[in-house]
Amino acid sequence: MYWVTVLTGVLLVAACAVTGSIALLFRARGLAALEQGFGVVTPHLRRLATAIGGVAGVVIGLLVLYFAEDSDHFNLIEWIGRGSYLLVAGASAGHLLILVRTALHLVREEKAWGANGDGAGAGTLGKRRIQQLQALRRTHKHYIDLKTRDAQVVDELVSIIGTPLMNTRQDLSRIPFYGYLGTVCGILLMAEELGRINEATEAFKVLISMAGGLVLAFKTTLVALLAFLPLRKASDYLIRRVGALEEAWNRALEG
Repeated sequence: MYWVTVLTGVLLVAACAVTGSIALLFRARGLAALEQGFGVVTPHLRRLATAIGGVAGVVIGLLVLYFAEDSDHFNLIEWIGRGSYLLVAGASAGHLLILVRTALHLVREEKAWGANGDGAGAGTLGKRRIQQLQALRRTHKHYIDLKTRDAQVVDELVSIIGTPLMNTRQDLSRIPFYGYLGTVCGILLMAEELGRINEATEAFKVLISMAGGLVLAFKTTLVALLAFLPLRKASDYLIRRVGALEEAWNRALEG
């Protein structure tokens, strides 16, 4: 019976890992389709998606096993609160993929642009930016027309890197709310235990039971904030670098 339990746990963790990898591979496919029209490719994007999704799936599977082992009875509110951990893990993995993908693009673009001064690196957005600028200079003789059309080109190229990053930055605000879900459920568990006090002699037993709800309430919020803050700081830093790259591309018009 013990080996059956162990095998079931291993299969559950493996299934969660595969599910996480597949989920992020779908997201990676969407990013690859976005890049394809501009002739750029994120290095090892599918491998990154598989690895990050697999790790997130393993974490989720292990959490489910831990909670199942730790519970002596089923309580719907308690499991909903524990689900906040799973939501935080899954959401963090998706956001991490976007941040890593953005960082890889920025390193390549900045290196090519800084080394050549004209973004001449093959397979980069900087190279495409120079090619389109040269084409615009041949077809638009008036400076106002050239500047207007060039601004559209730069916005379009920046969106390849910046749009997924901005969407991720906005979606990051959901992570603390996942933690608040656990907080509310923990408080409800405490309220349930308070309602069970019938005699003074039972007060200590109830207080011990209330401790579980209190721990759930604070831990879920803490975990959500610990996941949110580094991801938010990283997204802000990458947004500043995207803005600096956009300024460098805009200066190419004057150069």
